[in-house]
Amino acid sequence: MTERATGLRARERLSTNENEFGPSAEVIRAIHTAAAQAHRYPDCEHFALRERLAAGLRTDRDTVMVGPGVDGLLAMTTRAFLGAGRTAVTSESTYPTFGYFARAAGSDVHAVPYRADAPDLRALARRAHECRADVVYLADPDNPGGGSHGAAAVSALARALPAATLLVVDGAYAEYQSPAEQLSARQVTGTRMLWLRTFSKAYALAGLRIGYAVGDRSLLDALARGAEHYVVGRVAEAAALASLDAEAHLARVVERTAEGRAHYTAALGRLGLSVLPGTTNFVTVRPTDPATGEHLAEALAARGIFVRHLKVPDLAGCLRITIGPAGQRARVLDAIARCSEERVAAAAP
Repeated sequence: MTERATGLRARERLSTNENEFGPSAEVIRAIHTAAAQAHRYPDCEHFALRERLAAGLRTDRDTVMVGPGVDGLLAMTTRAFLGAGRTAVTSESTYPTFGYFARAAGSDVHAVPYRADAPDLRALARRAHECRADVVYLADPDNPGGGSHGAAAVSALARALPAATLLVVDGAYAEYQSPAEQLSARQVTGTRMLWLRTFSKAYALAGLRIGYAVGDRSLLDALARGAEHYVVGRVAEAAALASLDAEAHLARVVERTAEGRAHYTAALGRLGLSVLPGTTNFVTVRPTDPATGEHLAEALAARGIFVRHLKVPDLAGCLRITIGPAGQRARVLDAIARCSEERVAAAAP
């Protein structure tokens, strides 16, 4: 889409937070095998995948529901719990899709400003009480800020909300958190909370559109009333099952991503750019001023390197860059250095 909009060809597409390390060999083999059954409908209850996920989460199968990625699950959530006359609370600069769906459903959406480049949990709770919110949305780790409040703070937010308010936690980047910071199914079930997860990021299945929700059965039953049958196909489910078995690959992806974050942080710092603290597969880069950020985004795109130029409050002018392998990072850093040099030269008298 970016190529069509700009007329530029992407050499490095680092604007959409895909997994640049790719899926495991086990997943690719599973996709090849499942392709022979592509003419068959999937099990619409996704029994085998839910069993496998529940075992890993140490929860009951009935507290897990499979859906078409986090975006699809957000759409289902707004259909089930929002609508005309209902109210949602979100953060002003966070991942916008929940707000899009909530407004499309006819709901009143209250957006709370960030605090210190991250969602303000106290302000979210305060606004939820003020407007008697039906749903509060939180991305943790956050996108596009990249930071994480962690399990204890998210659980405290759930307890601070009105009893009737549903907390929707977007955990698209949960695999990149340390185990101590990641929510558990035990913390989610027994509360009025839905934890949305995806295979798009750490598992590298963005093109297959598969994710899942964790929550009490009563909440998942409500979610299911607005669900489509057969929306997640056989090939996607086979890939997801294989990715759960490829534990060594996941560990390598998480480790290499952390190494890439440290590399970008140090190297960009030497170029006069700061990287916000984060726990995701991208870095959020703050230039010296918004104009510099806009120049860098345009100059990189002209070289075929697409990054996300942020225009949201609090993060205006920042760049979001997906973390990839060392060779790719070297090319990106070299391009940023050259773009910066050209800008300095052009400004010289």
